[in-house]
Amino acid sequence: MSFVQENLSSRPEILVAIGFLLTFAAFVVSDILWLRILTIVAKFAMAIAALLPEDGPMWLSFSGNMLLIAVNLFHSTLLIMEKRRSCLSDDEQFLKDIAFPSMERVFVKRLFSASHWTEYEQGETLLFEGECPDRLFLLFKGKAFVSVRHRRVGEIGVGQFAGEMSFLTMEKAGATVTTRERTKCLVWERSVLEKLYHKDKDLQAVLMAAIGTDLATKILMQNRRTAKFG
Repeated sequence: MSFVQENLSSRPEILVAIGFLLTFAAFVVSDILWLRILTIVAKFAMAIAALLPEDGPMWLSFSGNMLLIAVNLFHSTLLIMEKRRSCLSDDEQFLKDIAFPSMERVFVKRLFSASHWTEYEQGETLLFEGECPDRLFLLFKGKAFVSVRHRRVGEIGVGQFAGEMSFLTMEKAGATVTTRERTKCLVWERSVLEKLYHKDKDLQAVLMAAIGTDLATKILMQNRRTAKFG
């Protein structure tokens, strides 16, 4: 009999421990939907634990955990519905794999939905040195020359951004970018992106991370070019 009582009294502690472990796991995973699901299971374990103490249920703790379960269930449902609507076209999937490999498809779809496709003929200028651009470009097909003071210093290709430095710093473009051949780009208007940022801070952080990776790649390529040609 005493063994049964001890076993019953330890159950709340075990459930609370399980809840804490699941909560820790939720913050380790990178997928937001899994974070929500693990949080729901963790809070459910803690809610059950709140009903089992020998001196009676802890109704405040139980209610708080059930409220958190309801909130996370609501957001999980929204995420599942959004994932079902976030199918990417072949072209969008190609760009995601190159420019946003670690970004969730839901965020990519939101970002791409705020852009538009534009094709440029050979010799068209995307950015003018000394001017503040109102667009951010992501190359899908083709290449473009990068020039400073009418001197070519490099080029950009598929999966790379143009205008990202001005976009980050809000300053004038430090170089002119001209298409080397017929080029197709995904284009964002600065005003549209700024409105999107106010609604979704996570999206802003992910785009900044992608731009930062692209900048690091360009700097590395430039350093290699400089070392090669002295």
